[in-house]
Amino acid sequence: MKPLACLLCVALILLTAPLAMAFCFVPQPRLTCAEYFASQLVVEATLVQTKIIGDKNDPMGISARVYTLDVDRVMRGKIAGSVRVYEGNDSGRATFDWTPGKKYLLFLFYVPHENAWGLDGCGNSGPLSGAEDALSGIEAIKAARDGGVIYGAVSQQALSIPIPRVHVEAQGDNGEYAATTNEKGEFQMKVPAGQYSVRVIASGHSFKKADISYEDPGKVQIEPGGCAQVQLAETERSR
Repeated sequence: MKPLACLLCVALILLTAPLAMAFCFVPQPRLTCAEYFASQLVVEATLVQTKIIGDKNDPMGISARVYTLDVDRVMRGKIAGSVRVYEGNDSGRATFDWTPGKKYLLFLFYVPHENAWGLDGCGNSGPLSGAEDALSGIEAIKAARDGGVIYGAVSQQALSIPIPRVHVEAQGDNGEYAATTNEKGEFQMKVPAGQYSVRVIASGHSFKKADISYEDPGKVQIEPGGCAQVQLAETERSR
């Protein structure tokens, strides 16, 4: 086979090679009001280029893709011109397809070692054509003048079995607030803007931040119109 033909074959294989399936370990859905404030950059952008990074251990494999997009509108953070989004070919990749010329709503955080931006594949990033709910959520945030909401869940650590009817407290500079988990182990409490520490009060039980928690229960920041999602897990039971 001629060298040019070989190169064309390799390129075709890389372009058509299957991507790893995205898998969401964290509680779903990711709330727009929480992801917005957890993101360094929120933009509407148009995909103009896709760069494939091959797997050095597998000549026919794909390690990652880097997407270059023209920024059309900045909704949080500061950036001009274009943005580069790095996406590893692993279970954390986006659940949507990237199409040249298509517009996207992206919630981004900076990835220094890749000199690019990253996104939560299980979050609210996706095609702009299907982002009506997320856009409405962002507009509600911008219009808000008061506090926000702390959403959470309490479970057993090993099996993630919900723990109902336990008392949860949020303490902060603006006071102390409380809630009780429902049958699904979930709770929510409306609080003024500020920083809070969330803990479970249950005699004979000890709790900590669950591995799958989005935000740190010990340091929850609530902005006007914002919210946080925390997961607490039982660590041990006193005898």
